[in-house]
Amino acid sequence: GPANAPVVVLLHGSIVNLHEWDGVAERLRSRYRVVRFDWSPYGLTGPDPSGEYSTPRSAILMDGLMRQLGHDRFAIVATSNGANVALEYNRRFPAHATAMAFSMLPLERPSQTRKVDWRLRWMLAVHKAVLPNWRAHAFWRLVLKDTTPPGFNPTDEMVDQIYDLNNLPGALERQAKYIAANVKLFKTSDVGAVAESVRVPVLLQWCSYDDVIAQSAEASVKRFTNAKVDLIRYPGLGHFPMWENPELFTRDLAAWLDRVSVSRVPASAP
Repeated sequence: GPANAPVVVLLHGSIVNLHEWDGVAERLRSRYRVVRFDWSPYGLTGPDPSGEYSTPRSAILMDGLMRQLGHDRFAIVATSNGANVALEYNRRFPAHATAMAFSMLPLERPSQTRKVDWRLRWMLAVHKAVLPNWRAHAFWRLVLKDTTPPGFNPTDEMVDQIYDLNNLPGALERQAKYIAANVKLFKTSDVGAVAESVRVPVLLQWCSYDDVIAQSAEASVKRFTNAKVDLIRYPGLGHFPMWENPELFTRDLAAWLDRVSVSRVPASAP
């Protein structure tokens, strides 16, 4: 985007990578400087020398990257587990985020009771028994089908990039460590309380077709006790709104970003 334009950081969700945002980045870049990266342990990110894979660790790595890039003020747009990273980043490193937009927002442990396609359960069992560090194209395609509305057909490109990057040496193992750390956090602490540290405008793009997220839109809005929350509902969108309908998703996001843009940051902020 233009050299002096506001900066927007896009954080992808689990299993995917920065390409989740291709359709959004394309539509934002005429007015914003867009930063997106594969946060550890996903995408092209290799092993972390610290050996730690967790939400707090990902937030620390994000801070290092943003400092390296020299960006001090930026809006954050995050989805799924990327939302947890964004919230933890904002808690640890306050006064950088100027606005925060979330689509999938796991403030509680994702649903353990949702019905998963029987073929997925079966394939996962076979993979774990035979090839624990590899998953087939068909498996990833089903994961996408299982979390999106009936009319949506994942493209080969979507499936290929998930297949390629999740089958990199050690990738699934690193992700398993991250997920285990997350499960522990959800079981031992009130993860959603992190929303209370947000003091900038919040947008929730609530995709009601998604059933991975356990809590309701209302419960999520209530968690942001110190922020003004705008809620937009999409009854027909699922877990990957930026793929299912990038035009609608980005149109609403951009309109909101324009409204609460960086220029609105109070001058007194440190």
